Amino acid sequence: MEKKIYLLIYEKEIKLNLILKEQISKSGIYQVYAATKEKETLELLKKIEFDVLILNLNDFNPELLYIDKNYKTKKYNNILGYYNQKHSFFPINDLEIKAIKKPFKIINFLRELQKLHSSNGLEKKDIFLMNHIKFTPYKRLLHNLKTNEKEHLTEKENKLLLHFYINKNVEITKNDLLSVVWGLSESINTHTLETHIYRLKQKINKLEPVLSFSLSNQNSLYSMQFDPKFLL
Repeated sequence: MEKKIYLLIYEKEIKLNLILKEQISKSGIYQVYAATKEKETLELLKKIEFDVLILNLNDFNPELLYIDKNYKTKKYNNILGYYNQKHSFFPINDLEIKAIKKPFKIINFLRELQKLHSSNGLEKKDIFLMNHIKFTPYKRLLHNLKTNEKEHLTEKENKLLLHFYINKNVEITKNDLLSVVWGLSESINTHTLETHIYRLKQKINKLEPVLSFSLSNQNSLYSMQFDPKFLL
């Protein structure tokens, strides 16, 4: 039997809290807990080691996550947050949050949750972009197995490539990429994003000039397009 993934929802609005709990539970892979108050949330965080957190960022106090020194290192890429248009962004130290705007459709929310889960799993595996081009996220490394040439990626380049791979052949918005790579910072602009993508493309092309995929930007929608015969 597959191990359950422990998930905590923090949402003060009771109706939305219940809807999220019900819909997420339907998948059968999550052991879902839901809290509507900070005290209740804190007690659950102390008692259970959660794999995934779902947070309403408008109401959430980030200090709750620092109940012990180990928590933030164990829970680094597994927070899905949402906020409304009036949200005032706050710094959450080194925690990374995938954030989406309200209102959202439940089906889209569940897709984002699935992506988050997929991303966490892939970070620990070797990914083959081509038969001889290996991407190892946990080492931040690209390796041409034919020539034995290697390229080391920066943290940001690594996150970009992983997110592109998870969403291969899908158009991604600038805000989505900024959220994944830089968290909730509003100070990052399109030029910074383009610079990181350009450097990533340079490293990939240095290893293999003739690729089965491409990184492109069309009308502010970014994508990693694979030749179907190379998809694994």
